Order: sequence, then C-alpha cells, then structure tokens
Amino acid sequence: MDDSNNTDKQHKGSATADSRTPGEAETQQIEQAIKGLQALLSQISTLSSSLKTWSNSSLDLFLLEMKVNMAAARQIVLCSIIFTLLAVLFIFSLCVAAGLVTFHFTAHLLLSVAVFIGCLGLALSALAWWQLRLTHFLGFKNTTKQLQEGWYAFSNQTRPSHADKTH
Repeated sequence: MDDSNNTDKQHKGSATADSRTPGEAETQQIEQAIKGLQALLSQISTLSSSLKTWSNSSLDLFLLEMKVNMAAARQIVLCSIIFTLLAVLFIFSLCVAAGLVTFHFTAHLLLSVAVFIGCLGLALSALAWWQLRLTHFLGFKNTTKQLQEGWYAFSNQTRPSHADKTH
C-alpha cells in the first residue's frame, strides 16, 4: 500500500508539475515578449534622441551657413560696385596716360602715370581675387554633407543587420 500511495503521489505530483509547465512556459514567453518590446522601445528612444540631436545640429549648421552666405553676398555686391567704379577709373586713367604719352612729357611725369596705373591695376586684381574667394563661401556644402552622412547613418540603423536576420 505504501508503494501504491507513493506511486499515486508521484502521478499526482507529475500531473501537477505538467499542469504548471504550460502556464510557466506561457509566462516565460510573455516575459520574453515584454523584454523584446522593452528593448525595441529602448532602441527607438535612443534612435529618436540621436535623430533629434542630429537634426538640431543640422539646423544650427544651416543657420550658420546662411549667415556666412548673407555676409559673402553683401561683400560680393560691395566688391562688384567698387570693381565697376575702379574699372571705369582704370579705363579713364589709361586714356589719360595715352594722351600724356602722346604729348611726350618728361620722364618723371611718365613714371608717376605708370605708378598710378600700376596701383589701380593692383587694386582691381585684388578686388577680383577677393570676389572670387567670396564666391567659394556661397552654398550649403557642409549642411548637404551632414545631411547625406545623417541619412546614411539613419538608413543603416533602420535596416536589420545580417545577425538579426539569422535569429
């Protein structure tokens, strides 16, 4: 009788263990699903905060480049006005110098005219160089580069990696 009682208790115990096992398995699956969702939400939160930081820095860079573009555009307009005025003066001075040379003035006067024309020519070439340099500041080169890098990083983060596909 003892053996039959032990056997009955073992059967009842195993039946009780079997009835708990499916419930525990479901609980473990639910817990794993919750942990997976929490990990996913954590990744989304991290991604959104990094995306927010990136977009703020992109906006700051855009505004900075906008200020640089505005300053360069103002200086280009100013240089264009000065360049035009000096070009007119330069052509006028060439005409005066040609007239003075035709009248064969003394060598000292010719030297002074040559220095005047040389200085005016140097000013014109300096203004042309500065205007060319200012045109390199126009555009949003850094902002477009940052947007391309950000898009590349964002698209690589959103694509599942090869390791994720195998699991």
